[in-house]
Amino acid sequence: MSFQPTDPRPDSTADAAHGWVVRLASGEMTQAEMASLRDWLDRDASHRAAFEEARVTWQMAAGLRQDFAAVPQPARSRQFTRWAAGIAAAALVALALFADPLTALRADASTAVGEQRRLVLDDGSIVHLNTDSALAVRFSAAERRIELLRGEAFFEVAPNPTRPFMVAARDGTARAVGTAFSVREASDHVAVAVTEGKVSVTAPAQGANSILLGPGGQARYSTGPAAKVARAIAPENVAAWRDGRIIFDGLPFDEAVAELDRYLPGAIVIARALPAARPVSGVFATDALEGAIAALAETQGLRVFRITRYLTILR
Repeated sequence: MSFQPTDPRPDSTADAAHGWVVRLASGEMTQAEMASLRDWLDRDASHRAAFEEARVTWQMAAGLRQDFAAVPQPARSRQFTRWAAGIAAAALVALALFADPLTALRADASTAVGEQRRLVLDDGSIVHLNTDSALAVRFSAAERRIELLRGEAFFEVAPNPTRPFMVAARDGTARAVGTAFSVREASDHVAVAVTEGKVSVTAPAQGANSILLGPGGQARYSTGPAAKVARAIAPENVAAWRDGRIIFDGLPFDEAVAELDRYLPGAIVIARALPAARPVSGVFATDALEGAIAALAETQGLRVFRITRYLTILR
């Protein structure tokens, strides 16, 4: 079965968007359909907006399951209700897998939670992609451009002075010629750190101005303010996750927990107020995260409760 959007009338855009979302949620989309969806999204900005609105609408429907479950049902309708609830649950799970479908469609490479990948680009540059990350490759004759769509990556750039290597994240850019550096998109900022060579970082608010970083240099920027130089870091500790290490150096406790959470499915929840939480320092292994969680909890006098594989509570 193949899905195609219906007639091109303006009032059919929303219907087509909902059709694509339903088809995507089915988990049965073919490669040809994925290509058709990309073409449809790129054809007009209104298509992308309608698709995003349809996706949000379907996700909001998740709350309806609980509302319906609370309504008493006649005995003869319970079997149908259970069947319908099962179908709805399956659809909502499928939609959850595509919580960010536009990123999935744009990405040339991605990783799942807990996964890491090593990629060799056409120019010989090497990319290490960290957990739950995605990027798009946009190479041209004039420049080598990478769009970091989500997460974190470390780049070992093949030298080519006539064809600069640029990584775009949240409207800012990190530009290099031949060097090694990492870029991470966090919830409220983008961080750039350099191990070799030099990288210029330009944030949206800076215009043509930029910050030049050398080995051990770090900078942060967000959508509004200009980029700021952060505390220097030992070059060997940049992107330590490539060696299976997570390094904390005086990090606030909640940020340390959030960092471990990036590598695990589900969520870690801090269920107790900690007004005087002590900063955390230490080196933890990415393949021994249960022990790392227990060690972090112990620093604050917390206990660890693993409710399921997908939910850990600290209290």
